[in-house]
This record gives sequence, structure tokens and C-alpha cells, in this order.
Amino acid sequence: MDVEIVLGTFMRAALTCFFVTTFCLTSSAKAELYYLIVAGLGGEPRYEERFELQVESMAQAARRSNGDDSRISLLKGDSANRDALILELQRLSEVVMSTDQLAVFLVGHGTHDGEQYKFNLPGPDIDGETLSSLLKDIPASRQVVVNATSASGAVLDSWLTEGRTLITATKSAGERNATRFGTYWSAALSSNEADINKNGAITVQEAFDFAASKVADSYESEGLLATEHPALVGEMSATLNVSLLEERIATTAELEVLMDQLNALEGEIGALRQSRENMDSVVYFDELQGLLLELALVQREIDEIRGID
Repeated sequence: MDVEIVLGTFMRAALTCFFVTTFCLTSSAKAELYYLIVAGLGGEPRYEERFELQVESMAQAARRSNGDDSRISLLKGDSANRDALILELQRLSEVVMSTDQLAVFLVGHGTHDGEQYKFNLPGPDIDGETLSSLLKDIPASRQVVVNATSASGAVLDSWLTEGRTLITATKSAGERNATRFGTYWSAALSSNEADINKNGAITVQEAFDFAASKVADSYESEGLLATEHPALVGEMSATLNVSLLEERIATTAELEVLMDQLNALEGEIGALRQSRENMDSVVYFDELQGLLLELALVQREIDEIRGID
């Protein structure tokens, strides 16, 4: 087995444990997590009700995880129009810092005319290019963007950028039927079943795996050919937490110091991995192992403070 895979698995386990302690998408205690949750135009009562239930469930999970509403933006109904969404994205670009994190959930219908993707909203729709540009202006260094609309696979390439994990309900622009992914994504954020490692937090990867599996099962159980195939691109999905199953735990001053240490170690590990191609393999793995050992020792101190065996 590749040595880096073993070390990488160890590192992910340590980081996941740490992320549960702090609940943020990175290990910095000073970082804030912002949510933007949008329900697009339903077009008919059954979809309006479905989309509203989905975003309310997502918002509830966000409140539980963040502890309050101060960094949670929820747009639904007539308030989820093009102008309001643009203004909210512009506001986030001004208040969110590079050390912060961003989770964006888009629910509803999407269309693609062969050239351009659009997110359907009350009044004028908003096109994928505009959304991509507005999202890019938000300086959060770590992001997860979930586009649960039909035809959302059209943005898989254009919306992917450094530091972002991107999820779409469909694998291509040609999958145009109303999607089921949003229903199961919202359920994943509060599901003990989705929490595979039973650590009390739902990672992006866990939520995606749960939702994608449920989508496939739903079509199979009904004897139908699946008209959507969810997709995930980008890095960090195994260490980005999108929900806590219990209320966020406040940190102490001592924990904050340790969290800063872990943040610095994570940065060193990332920089080391970027330099691997230019390093001797023995030197590389020696340095990586040393950093991972430091990471584990700091994590142990955090666990002792919190009374975790």
C-alpha cells in the first residue's frame, strides 16, 4: 500500500476529529462559517411546497450547527428573486473574509438551452455565468456549493475553482427532469445514518454519498430509469463538515490556542504536499510523518480538555 495513502488516511481521521470539535470547514478558531440557502421557483404548488420544506430543513441544520442565524441567509418564495440573490451574494463578498468558509445550497429547477444554464427564480432567472462570477467574488478560502437543480451538471466545469467542493444533482445539462437530490441532501444533514463514522458531524462526502445512494434507491424501488446522476468534484470533501447532529459546543481560550496550532500544522502539511514532486521521497515522507505526529499530539490535548477518551 502507498505510504502516502496510509499517512493521508491518518491525517484525515485526525482532522475530522478536530473539525467536529470546532465545527468549521477549516481548523482556524477565528474562521466563521456562512450559509446561503436558496429555494428557486417551483412553478406549481407541489414543487413550491417541496422546495420550501427542503430549504427549511437545511436552514434548521445550519442553525443547529452555527448556533444562531447571524451567518445564515435563507431566500425563499418571492424574496428569492434575481435582484435579492445578487444583493445577498454581493453582501457576502463584503463581509466574508478569506479565513472564513461558505456553504451554498441551491434548490429548485434549472434549465439549459444548449449554451447557457439558468437557475429558475420568481421573475427573471439568473444565469450560471453570473452566479459563477458572484460566487468567485466571495473570498472564503474553503467553500462547498451544492446545486440541486435539474440540468445542474452544466456548471460542473465552469463553477469549479480552487478551494471549492462542487456538487450537482445531475452529471450533465441533458438531465433536465425535476430532481430528487435536494430532498435527500436536506435529509442527510440531520441523519444519523449519513454519519458513517458516528462522530456527530456530517461531512460533505458523507452527505453526498447518503443523498446519491438514496436517489438511486428511489428510482430502483419504483422500477424507473434514473433521470439524474449526482456528481461531486473538488477536494476536501472528506474533511469539510456541513452539519453537526448536536448543538455547536463553545470553545475555551485554551482550545482556541490549540486550534490555531492545528491550523498552522494543516497549512504546513498542505504546503509540503504541494512540494512533493520536487522533493526526495524519503525526505518528503519523513517530514510528513513528523507533521502528522505533531498534529496527533495537539489533537490529544484537545481531546483531554474536552474529556474525550
